[in-house]
Amino acid sequence: MPDLISQLHARVTHEQSAILTSLSLVILAARAYGLCVVDGIASDFKNLHSFEYACRLGRDMGFDGKSLIHPAQIDYSNDAFTPKAAEVANAREIIKALKEAKESGHGTVVVNDRLVENHNVKAAERLIKLSEMIAELEKEYI
Repeated sequence: MPDLISQLHARVTHEQSAILTSLSLVILAARAYGLCVVDGIASDFKNLHSFEYACRLGRDMGFDGKSLIHPAQIDYSNDAFTPKAAEVANAREIIKALKEAKESGHGTVVVNDRLVENHNVKAAERLIKLSEMIAELEKEYI
């Protein structure tokens, strides 16, 4: 992304404000074609505070991961993009609750003060699958 920032005559900022629209369009295009999308590198690899922020921003925007250029970045990226146990438990609760609601003739249900519909179940299933795949990979490297 530093190249894009240069081409835009923009400045590198912690919040990546100059390229948020571009990043969003990349994610939108990838999702339109059912593709995964990985956020670009953070060239200031010694600034781990900024890198951690970039990982969380990318995750929250919808990126599937972050490109790394230094081993010191691995833990921060893994922490940002690995589903937490509470998120996995919530995903399982969403799936179960909507299944039970449908069995009783309802199309939606409220879980933890949020309306749950079919698209929420798909997101929950994706999160669980991701968590399971990461757990399998971790078994191989332990």
